[in-house]
Amino acid sequence: MRELIAQARSGSIRAATRLISLLEADPARIPALFQGCAELPRPHLVLGITGPPGAGKSTLTDALITEWRRRQPEKRIGVLAVDPSSPFTGGAILGDRVRMMGHATDPMVFIRSLATRGHLGGLTLGIRGAVRVMALVGCDVIIIETVGIGQSEIEVAGVADITMVVLAPGQGDGVQMLKAGVMEAGDVFVVNKADRPDADRVVADLRATLSLGDNPRQAEVFSAIAVNKTGVDALVDGLEARLARHADEIAAHRDQAALDEVRGAVLEAAARRFQGALERIDESSESLRAIVRGEATVEGTVAKVLRRAEADAMEQQGERA
Repeated sequence: MRELIAQARSGSIRAATRLISLLEADPARIPALFQGCAELPRPHLVLGITGPPGAGKSTLTDALITEWRRRQPEKRIGVLAVDPSSPFTGGAILGDRVRMMGHATDPMVFIRSLATRGHLGGLTLGIRGAVRVMALVGCDVIIIETVGIGQSEIEVAGVADITMVVLAPGQGDGVQMLKAGVMEAGDVFVVNKADRPDADRVVADLRATLSLGDNPRQAEVFSAIAVNKTGVDALVDGLEARLARHADEIAAHRDQAALDEVRGAVLEAAARRFQGALERIDESSESLRAIVRGEATVEGTVAKVLRRAEADAMEQQGERA
């Protein structure tokens, strides 16, 4: 890990790719990033893009990359495209990455697909570590494009500085948006495919819905036609202005996110150890069957597994000594 971290800091995309693969396979390795660097570099912006399937998230992401590269050609852009997992291999299907092939040969654009591996929430467990690695390799703007699975997708708000929700005409009114939970997740809403009928009505519905009740996030609404990049320059202007306007809040959010990363890594490692201990004491599932029969309790079984896990840990320490 230390050698890969050092290579990534020097700009090696290959090392960064290997690091992301390690963290994707084992999120418990995330604290090693903090140990390997006295101070991890921080990107200018981490942008989360979410929304229902078919809204044009990938096409809009491609247009945003083009606009930021035009404005800051010396800066690297990172894209984490979280794809559904293949039911056969467990890997990312790479569907969204196909729409960004125009940037595939640009050395200043680092695009990486990650598989959800069945994880709910639209993100993969290793996403936080992947963001850190992209910052380590010098990505100034990092875009996280999620799967687009609906209500559980608000998880991206815990990782990104700004969460953008992409919608399109024909995907429901403001009430449907509230039911899907997207209104609570979004800082910025983009009505894509704005040349379609009813696009103006969707924008009006969004603004009317956002005006109801308290809106502590002060969400903004934009319209765009991503396929020909109409409105994308105004959208980037709005994102930059929001980033400057909420700089203190975003800094606090990043500090909390670092704690959440480590907490998640600790819980992931604990869960794996617990799972191993459960398998060792319960190869035939007899302990679980006893709970089903009412002969044992969940609490009692947990205590037994914890004792087994503690014994395993002490045994491992003895072996290392």
